[in-house]
Amino acid sequence: MACEKKGVSSFTVKVGLLLLAGCILVPISLVTMFRHYTVPLQSLSLLFSVGSASSVIWGEENVGSHHSGRNEGPVLCDFSSSRSDMCELKGDIRVLPNATIVLHHPLARRQSWRMKPHPRKNDRHALARVTEVTVVSSSSYATADHSAPRCTANHTAPAVVFSVGGYAGNMFHDMTDVLVPLFITTHRFAGDVHLLVGDAQPWWLDKFRPLLAALSRHDVVDMDRAGSSGVLCYPHVVLGLEFHKEMRVDAKRTAGEYSMADFTLLARRSYGLPRDTAIRLHDRFSGRPRLLLISRKTTRAFTNVGAIAEAAAAMGYEVVVGEPEHHAADMASFARVVNSCDVMVGVHGAGLANLVFLPAGAVVVQVVPLGGLDAMAAEDFGAPARDAGLRYVHYRIAVAESSLARRYPPEHRVLRDPAAVRRDGWMALRAAYLVGQNVTLDVRRFEGALRRVMELLR
Repeated sequence: MACEKKGVSSFTVKVGLLLLAGCILVPISLVTMFRHYTVPLQSLSLLFSVGSASSVIWGEENVGSHHSGRNEGPVLCDFSSSRSDMCELKGDIRVLPNATIVLHHPLARRQSWRMKPHPRKNDRHALARVTEVTVVSSSSYATADHSAPRCTANHTAPAVVFSVGGYAGNMFHDMTDVLVPLFITTHRFAGDVHLLVGDAQPWWLDKFRPLLAALSRHDVVDMDRAGSSGVLCYPHVVLGLEFHKEMRVDAKRTAGEYSMADFTLLARRSYGLPRDTAIRLHDRFSGRPRLLLISRKTTRAFTNVGAIAEAAAAMGYEVVVGEPEHHAADMASFARVVNSCDVMVGVHGAGLANLVFLPAGAVVVQVVPLGGLDAMAAEDFGAPARDAGLRYVHYRIAVAESSLARRYPPEHRVLRDPAAVRRDGWMALRAAYLVGQNVTLDVRRFEGALRRVMELLR
């Protein structure tokens, strides 16, 4: 028995040593195997997890990061973001009307993959409204396609291919899913870039045409209606948009070159808005600060707008009541109203995304309804406001200020235990707090927030 026990122990030790050696040698082998691809370190893990895109073969040059301007290889993709996939292509690139991109480069491998170029990659509801783009690459058109598509138009400037799709038409999603990421992606091209837009309704393009024109000095190409444009050829194409944070530019990732404040300045310039700085109440000649009270007609609406306006006026504000519009002409008009104000007050919702038109130093007051929504509200509008050079006041309503207090008994979990509702999932939270709740502000309680605004304006 002693001999058997000793034999088993020796075998176990040998197995352990073999496993340890394997743990050391396998990573070394993987590094050696992929070393000649010189993929950026942040992308290495993606080779094992990108699903249908895992067939992508990387260029063999020292491509570096696509932020550094050293990308000389034919293909460089980054699938590491939880929000957005991006591929950067260089070579002889032909964009076909059927949402296909053909890449020819002497070092490109013969392959194909599909992408949905929209910054909500894990949201199936959003992606259902996004057209998939197919990319085909090879070192020779003769091997990839005996009848290579002929160029209808040759361009020397690069192009960015992206989809509006998703939740287009909601001002917050227009900004956070499309326009801010587009600003981040195109900034390095200084306006000399073609915008190839998919899934965009004509009214959406009209609504944001001034801002799109500020991002590119070339005409926007509507890919859904560009059949007559034929095959567009470029030396450099970026597929997808770079996403940082909700309606924010992470200045650290731009090496401090630009920030959200630069985006809001661009937005003001594109719509011809005159005010770049808000009022400063440093002396008696400053005048009255102008306050915009955002009125919503449906859910999360103020039910006592008149009383709120009267209280604000009594405290020294010039009050304007307005509702964001969706049409192009009304959008420009509302942007001018926002820019004329020093304070914007609204219940958590898409209308607060109009903060991009406020002058620097203005104050955003976000009224946060019941539902434990503070973290989400702060991320969606509080942080973007600060990044844009604005001041921010967070007003969490009391239970009595919510219309839900009149719908449910005092001990109902919707009122007393929002965390339990959130555990039921996003749709339960949305139904309970975002769709079916209005706000009747306690004017006297809200005066504390308005006094804080006055302090910030000083």
